[in-house]
Amino acid sequence: MTGAPETRRRACTPPPSLRRWRHSLDHWPDAALLLDPEGRVAIANGAAQDQWQRGGEPLQGQPADTLLSALRRRGDGAPLLARAALRSSPRTICGEGEDAQGRGWLLRCLPLVDARQGLHGWLLVLVDVTPLRQAEAQRDQALRFLSHDARKSATTILAMLDLARQRPEAAQADGWLLQGIEQEAQAGLDRSDRFVQLARTQARPLKTEVLDLAALLRMVVDAAWSAAGRQRVRILLRPLPDEAPCVADRGMLTRAVGAMLDHALDRSPPGSTLSCGVVADGGQWQVSLQAPAAGRPVPQQLQLQLARTVAQRHGGSLQIEHAADAGCTVTLALPRPTAADLAAPAPLTES
Repeated sequence: MTGAPETRRRACTPPPSLRRWRHSLDHWPDAALLLDPEGRVAIANGAAQDQWQRGGEPLQGQPADTLLSALRRRGDGAPLLARAALRSSPRTICGEGEDAQGRGWLLRCLPLVDARQGLHGWLLVLVDVTPLRQAEAQRDQALRFLSHDARKSATTILAMLDLARQRPEAAQADGWLLQGIEQEAQAGLDRSDRFVQLARTQARPLKTEVLDLAALLRMVVDAAWSAAGRQRVRILLRPLPDEAPCVADRGMLTRAVGAMLDHALDRSPPGSTLSCGVVADGGQWQVSLQAPAAGRPVPQQLQLQLARTVAQRHGGSLQIEHAADAGCTVTLALPRPTAADLAAPAPLTES
């Protein structure tokens, strides 16, 4: 037992061949580790210490594969850095994985060898690629919209015109052609507006304030009465709390709840009733809208994607439940603020 501290000290001391890296690594923005030939940490830069050091325990001497044990490769779920990889012949190790929170990480581990191919250690760099993957997802979403949703109305209108050419007397008799073109053109404009709203919501910084969720829901429902009347759908507002204080961006949250209501109206057949309300559930407020069981399917989900984006940016979530006897229920969950939050609402930050 008396030799254990000395062994630990030697393991934590960087080999002379690696010491020249110490100062240069501190200027790197990404987490970087210099490992000894056995794969143990010899030098860690500031970003790596912020990433892994917990409870004051030094990183030096810890096996790198243990530090990265929570990271799993995309696809097969295997460890991003396997212990055997640092024990085999020196070769570059690359990979991309995820942590338990779903963040994406890019790993690159380079062997440090001399002119005789003798291994002196490893340089390990870990880069957070979550923003890049989010940008790629937004790009793919934009391409899907441009290739499908934006073309849908034009394709439908062209099909109606082709049918009218084949049956000109029917098109002139009841006016279905002009009515159909108007409806499809308006639907295309609505989809474009929702897509623009989604893009703005993803990019715009939050401007938070204390607001009342119950009052906000009443306002959104009042604004939808005309549209609901044209569709002959009744909106039932369930009993609301006297007030439901929340710290949020008023504009974003209003658009999110409005998008949820649009989605519910789209699913509701004429003569049906949809209900909505706000309830407290532990540390959350839940804004829920329930469309009837006989609702028709809705092929595009831009409304719910907008609501989900707003919820996530406020530290909340969006749940969608389908049941044969209860229709579709969409619930927007937001954190209930503490007394300190209400006293001085600070801008919300995204994790």
